[in-house]
Amino acid sequence: MRVALVKQALDVFGSWSGVKWKDTSPIKIFEVWPSRALFWELTCMLQADWYIVPQAMESDYTRDAVQDHPGRAEVIGRYTKNIVAPEDIPFEKYDLVITFDPILKVPPGSPTLFAYFALEHWDRIYTASLRRPLVGYDLFLAHMIDCNATVESLPQAVSFPYPHDSMLVRSIFPAEKQELVWVDWRTLTTLAMQGPAEPWSSESEAASVRLGEILELPILQRGKYFQQSYGFADPPVWGDAASYFQALAECKYYVGVGRVAGAGQGLGDAAAAGCLCVGQSEIAYHRLICHAACLCEDIAELPTRLKALRDSTDLQQEVLAYQDEALRKHFEQGPLNLLRQAVQMKSVKRSLASARGGK
Repeated sequence: MRVALVKQALDVFGSWSGVKWKDTSPIKIFEVWPSRALFWELTCMLQADWYIVPQAMESDYTRDAVQDHPGRAEVIGRYTKNIVAPEDIPFEKYDLVITFDPILKVPPGSPTLFAYFALEHWDRIYTASLRRPLVGYDLFLAHMIDCNATVESLPQAVSFPYPHDSMLVRSIFPAEKQELVWVDWRTLTTLAMQGPAEPWSSESEAASVRLGEILELPILQRGKYFQQSYGFADPPVWGDAASYFQALAECKYYVGVGRVAGAGQGLGDAAAAGCLCVGQSEIAYHRLICHAACLCEDIAELPTRLKALRDSTDLQQEVLAYQDEALRKHFEQGPLNLLRQAVQMKSVKRSLASARGGK
């Protein structure tokens, strides 16, 4: 399956350079990837080409991530490379095109399947797309997994978690596990009683120290990364996502409880890296990935859940096996099979339309 990923210039996620998969590799692509690891596993699993197009639309996400921050657009402009016009992308060479937000004018009658993610679940684009894909697209990929689970017809919105591949992550970032716990930065801001919109602070750092004392484990966290929203930096920190995965790979445990926003994809990263994960029952990805012994109803349960996990080698083995099977089923084989099915469905639909036109 030949795949292209397409984003706008003012998008802080993903690659900051258009690049063909044949010219890069799972580790080399980090040289042009300064942002979060989101979409890295997707790129590798699909062996996808990246294209960057000029800014075509403004969304709630682009305002929040870039346009409401003076100077960010200029920084992105200095460092983003290989921007191309949409009409210069050879869409006909691809079976599947995935964009980040519905930024393209989909060619009418194209045999290629056009799908998109909405970059933030709180964006109005996401809510509108749950009813039906926008502006001629075939699929809306709902990363909050809050709509239909299967593709019945096109066009359609479908639940589609950000993919994870444990074999890929562990082969690229091998590490011997240490008695370390990675704590989601929002767990620490919850303990510091900070508001959802407040950035990382000295109170959060102090909460990290206190939690380490309670859990009796050294803590790793990336709170300072979020002193600027979306971890934005000038100049960009190339390869930061690779450093993040390498640090995760060295941690035996991962904790993501408290005011964890969104679908909870950070726990998916950790599970792919082989961490034993303690999550929160109300978070979509956590419910799919976490063993029942590792799901908390609230943050007060965290010390007890983690202690029980630390004290039992048998439970640790059971939890890791459970997580790996959940990733394989829900975050690797399931999403990839869904895309293949949709591509085939689009091909059949196009053939039937051509046959009717021929008559």
